[in-house]
Amino acid sequence: MKIGIFGTGMVGRTLAERLISDGHEIMIGTRNVENTLANTKPDVIGTPPYKEWQVNNKTVELGTFSEAAKFGEVVFISTFGDVAINAIDLAGKENLDGKVVIDTTNPLDLSNGIPPSFGGAIGNSLGEQIQNRLPNAKVVKAFNTLSMHIVVNPQREEGYPVLMVAGNDNEAKAKVTEIAKGWGWKDIMDLGVIGEAFYMESFALMWIRYAFHNNSWSHAFSFLRK
Repeated sequence: MKIGIFGTGMVGRTLAERLISDGHEIMIGTRNVENTLANTKPDVIGTPPYKEWQVNNKTVELGTFSEAAKFGEVVFISTFGDVAINAIDLAGKENLDGKVVIDTTNPLDLSNGIPPSFGGAIGNSLGEQIQNRLPNAKVVKAFNTLSMHIVVNPQREEGYPVLMVAGNDNEAKAKVTEIAKGWGWKDIMDLGVIGEAFYMESFALMWIRYAFHNNSWSHAFSFLRK
């Protein structure tokens, strides 16, 4: 399958590595290809320049957001949350019509440094904003509540965490579930429509703030139920 990924940071790179190993064709989208390849500085969270990563991942194509949107049968939105809508606008919503769009983003406020604070609001989650921007796409909120290295390899010594998904289209959620099961996910919980994205995003902040306060990025949550 051809898969597009918006975002050249650690989230997009980790997804690309796993999806390539699964046999998919990958194009990562960025605002400006030349600038991305010319950059020599780490990003705001210390991720090394894309060009360094590309040396060992030559099968991953790099294109504009528009090119990645056209390329992908499924598209992951994996930019920083504050630029996700702009990335979609640059991609052209018509290039995402009818496609499954997997939103992995969170509305984090880094204006006061780290740990970040929360920029979401009930009824106006980032997941909902993305679906509203893409009325003809099938947006699924998923993979946003824990570290991406756990997302692509969920088995922990202590057991399996829970993966939450939300979206308006059941077939799209089934496609995301299929991808997740291929990565080893055992416990996948469908929370319902895209409006539930607010609760997933706020839940993600708890994971993120714990990580910064404890300098630990290996924790995950399970959901105990009868």
